Amino acid sequence: MASVISMLNYKNQADRPVLVLVGLHESHLPELEPEVASNALGRCAEALAAARSQQMPVAFVRCMTPPSSVSEPQAYPTWLKGFEPQRNDLVFDVLQPSCYSNAEFSRTMDYSDGNFVIAGLFADSTCLATALDAHHRRHSFTYLSDASTSRNNGTIPPALFHDAISQVMSLYGAVAESPDWSFGLPQNRRTK
Repeated sequence: MASVISMLNYKNQADRPVLVLVGLHESHLPELEPEVASNALGRCAEALAAARSQQMPVAFVRCMTPPSSVSEPQAYPTWLKGFEPQRNDLVFDVLQPSCYSNAEFSRTMDYSDGNFVIAGLFADSTCLATALDAHHRRHSFTYLSDASTSRNNGTIPPALFHDAISQVMSLYGAVAESPDWSFGLPQNRRTK
């Protein structure tokens, strides 16, 4: 059984990035092109498997909708199959686009010197907003463009829009494709 994660274990471990996966819940799939979402999710699964084989910390970020009243219970979205957090993974809930809107996420990034890899759904909002906040905090990150997808904004074709988002992301951090990123992980630490 996996142990519960302690953020202090990752303090000042800049050589070990945190894999941050955003928006991987069932409720978001209808907003995306099915084929594009399927390809991005396949790459997310590969990145997650590579991170877990390296025993890298993994963080899942949930985009929440605030309840309409204080008496209404908070509804938590259902994780996509295969992307359910494990006991030793980090889970952060956000009400605003940036992952940094969660104080615990911000603190975790400070502990790890802001070294993270980000992928998932909604590159046009959550990934981009997080990249801007990371840049202003002088944190380094890698954005996995092929393991992310953007919504159709209605005026620009989704593929073109996603390419534009990836170009903007490159102004603030590194942009890579998941096979290139996982290939660069130390081979001697991989487990079978």
